[in-house]
Amino acid sequence: MGIFSGMKDASTSGSGRNIIPGQWEMEVRQLLIVESQQRKGETFFVAEFDVLAVEAPADYEGKFPFKAGDEVSWLVKMSQPSALGNIKAFAMAIVPGEVTEADIDEEMMEDMISSDQPTKGRKVFGNAFQIKTRANTDFTVVKWSNEDPEENDGK
Repeated sequence: MGIFSGMKDASTSGSGRNIIPGQWEMEVRQLLIVESQQRKGETFFVAEFDVLAVEAPADYEGKFPFKAGDEVSWLVKMSQPSALGNIKAFAMAIVPGEVTEADIDEEMMEDMISSDQPTKGRKVFGNAFQIKTRANTDFTVVKWSNEDPEENDGK
């Protein structure tokens, strides 16, 4: 047996570089559904991005670990009650034109994660910040937009 025995059946894991608090400008790389490697049966919606620009929050101390050119991911645990609503808010930010919540349906989402990847290359903005969960753990929330928040200051 060689060191790469079993390579054909192995699945890759995500980059592990998830969005953290800050102001993000990104381009969609791909959208997909993956099963957790640690917990069988646990499914995640994953959005992978190329970072175009990122700004650390004002209260950030230390060296910010991300810069333009990096790749980052946003994961949504599908078993959470808020999963579909969070994904819908994201989808509304990457679908071109004026869309309403009613426009984002199962068929559209299935198309977005298909091998065609119709949203690849779309620009999206994310304002990420941390909250405390009911279990008193840190959780990063992302508010998505298709408009640069700096261009809309004062509007």
